[in-house]
Amino acid sequence: MPGYAGTLYAAGTLMIALRLWLRLTKQAGALGLDDSLIVCAWLAGTMFTVDCFVAAIDFHIGRHVWDIPLTDFENLALLSWLAEFSFLITGACIKISVLLFYRRLVKDTYDPRWRSAVIAAIAFTAAYSIAFLFTLIFNCNPTEAYWKSFDVMYAKSYTCVDTTFVNLLAGIFAIISDVYAVVLPCLMTRHFDLATGQKVALNIIFSLGLLVVAASAARTYYFYQVGRSPNVSPMIFNARAWSQLELQLGIICASFPALPVLFRRYLAGPASHFSRSAQSSRGPMSILPGDPPDDQYQLGEMRMQQEKTSGETTVAAVEGEKRAVSPSSTTASTRPLVKSPAEYEEYNLDVLRQGRNRYSVTGRPHADTIGRKASHRLSQPVPEHLPP
Repeated sequence: MPGYAGTLYAAGTLMIALRLWLRLTKQAGALGLDDSLIVCAWLAGTMFTVDCFVAAIDFHIGRHVWDIPLTDFENLALLSWLAEFSFLITGACIKISVLLFYRRLVKDTYDPRWRSAVIAAIAFTAAYSIAFLFTLIFNCNPTEAYWKSFDVMYAKSYTCVDTTFVNLLAGIFAIISDVYAVVLPCLMTRHFDLATGQKVALNIIFSLGLLVVAASAARTYYFYQVGRSPNVSPMIFNARAWSQLELQLGIICASFPALPVLFRRYLAGPASHFSRSAQSSRGPMSILPGDPPDDQYQLGEMRMQQEKTSGETTVAAVEGEKRAVSPSSTTASTRPLVKSPAEYEEYNLDVLRQGRNRYSVTGRPHADTIGRKASHRLSQPVPEHLPP
């Protein structure tokens, strides 16, 4: 459990740090209420992670009940109560933070129904989270009986409510809110004036929340089994493991929309440089001797970069370099002997193109002129060498 919980916690912490840094430096919008809530979620998630560490290392959570000393039961019950408390706060803050981010997206929309849908989702999430927090606090009377009742020396009278159904209901509400948080933005972006690729990318990011839904469903199952299995310790262990995955995935998904800015600003340059280096290392690929290279404009781009560094950027120079590597000029100057009728026909087509390019400076000649010249050249014997 410690290694598993620590790895997930580190990933979630890294994502929040990147998100806050991009917001603080104004690279991904300004700080807002959604950022404050995600920080609160991280703090409560830290409490949950520490709880998992203590329960696993000091009190043997995950072992069979009959292998755990009786003196550890009270502490395990207290840790379970604290874990549920921190879990409810973390989940509520994450979901409301995500919904507030959606509210940013639709605050200027012409359709008020989207704003109403987001506000309704926020109200639903806040309402059921507060309700289950109060249920947890007042589950036993007095509250301390939740864990003190496992102490054989505890002599006070108390009453507690069976939480089996409460845990199941809390899990169902959490799944509903998770699905709502995934479906709502996908429906919203359908009406945005975005390119198809951008819409697909946004929907993929939003659909990552389905991983949270799956983790929430697994957690709900094991929490339900806690109230039904006599060997509750392994069930509590599994419920904690899925809860940690659900919370940290929620934090990661909530911070994910800010990462494209990081990629465009800091990773796109090195990635494109690596791609160009890999392409240049392969060298030009030519099918026949004298064929032009794959990238006809590579020389022109290099010339442009040199001129930019020296402050002498001129379009004419770049165009001259591009023309210098054009297929017609390269082919005409480096093509070998004509050895077949097909190559002879290609040679005549090149000559016609060169003639058309020369006449385009003074005016377009009549089609008959080109036809007569082409017929005259076609009637000539095959030359052994191309003309210079």
